[in-house]
Amino acid sequence: MGGPFRLPSCQCRGVLRQLRQPRWVLLALITMAACALFVVLGRWQWHRHDDRRERNEQVVAALEAPVAPLGSVVPSGTGLAAADEYRQVSLIGQYDPSGQVLQRNPKGRSGFNVLTPLVTGDDEALLVNRGWVPGGTTDTNTPDVDVTPPTGPIEAVVRLRLSESSDGRTAPEGQTYTVDVSALSRSSEYTLMDAYGELIEQEPPPPSDIELPETEPPGLGPHQMYAYQWWLFVPIAIIGFFLLARREAQTEGGKGSAVNPG
Repeated sequence: MGGPFRLPSCQCRGVLRQLRQPRWVLLALITMAACALFVVLGRWQWHRHDDRRERNEQVVAALEAPVAPLGSVVPSGTGLAAADEYRQVSLIGQYDPSGQVLQRNPKGRSGFNVLTPLVTGDDEALLVNRGWVPGGTTDTNTPDVDVTPPTGPIEAVVRLRLSESSDGRTAPEGQTYTVDVSALSRSSEYTLMDAYGELIEQEPPPPSDIELPETEPPGLGPHQMYAYQWWLFVPIAIIGFFLLARREAQTEGGKGSAVNPG
């Protein structure tokens, strides 16, 4: 019994004959090139999946590492290494309200992140994201709560984050859309570390109406699924090529039968 791809011998000869035609040779070459491209794109997405998985493992390890003094993770005068992002560090200093900046609508959430420099030495400070507050009910350009930082010595534990890149948008004075430390440091009276911290805890305790930042591993994303999709296109392209050849062979066979009825 014949399957769906079983052809009479005359149609098999017709398929082989038409595959030798220039346009079918060209179509076969295009199909092969497309399959090769699908394989390459699938491998590219798979490598991105591997990179994301390794990055996730690095982030989890950093989040689970014990709290260390800031100077032991980022020595004075150096920048934060990518492998140390999300490390929890302790530091002592004083908040400088004059250098405070509000980040508008962080991650698309209406409101502000409160970014305040924590001065740790004579000429050094770490910009600290003290948390999120909603915008005002009558004036959305100002916070709905008092964001004045506490005075006096502060003992804090923060998660270190790499500086963000500017997205080119212009915010009102005293506000920003991204935590671009290099841009914010231009108007600072001291040297801001090329990184910033997300407040975890501090002494004295932070006000309850400021929502502390939370961080989770970034996730694996859809790259593995995209890889499978690209590779699935390979058999689809091959099967489609032969189905097209079979259909044309059947059509040509039908025309021949009509001309030569027996």
